Amino acid sequence: MSRLVHFVERVLDKVLIGLFLVMVAAIVWQVFARYVLHAPTIWSEELARFLLVWVTMLGSAYVLEHGGHVAVTVFVDMLPEPLERAVSVVRDFILIAMAGSLAYFGYGFAASGLRRISTGLGLPMSWAYAAVPIGAGLIAFFLLARRLSR
Repeated sequence: MSRLVHFVERVLDKVLIGLFLVMVAAIVWQVFARYVLHAPTIWSEELARFLLVWVTMLGSAYVLEHGGHVAVTVFVDMLPEPLERAVSVVRDFILIAMAGSLAYFGYGFAASGLRRISTGLGLPMSWAYAAVPIGAGLIAFFLLARRLSR
């Protein structure tokens, strides 16, 4: 299981770097086209917006795996060790349930996006909406893997 998590983490790292670089390039092109060429493009703004959604959802799974999310643990830290472990188990299962429901309902939302076409890129909106179930699925995967490895 640890090897699978490590592999997914490495792939996610590369994907996030690629998405972020393309997003920055699209924004730079948009600024250049608007202020230097005086011919703004619609596609670059829409692409940057869609990629921001992808980076946010995939990045939240990546940050969760590395323990980088903001957490207020002052009350949990005051608990005795056995109770602290029990609270962390309950917390993880609640997060897994929330991520699972977000993935489930996000999939339905992404599937409904097949009927809508984006204005600038001409792609089905499901390409943008798919970030939600995939990101939530990765969050659930990392949480389950962490819980199973303990």
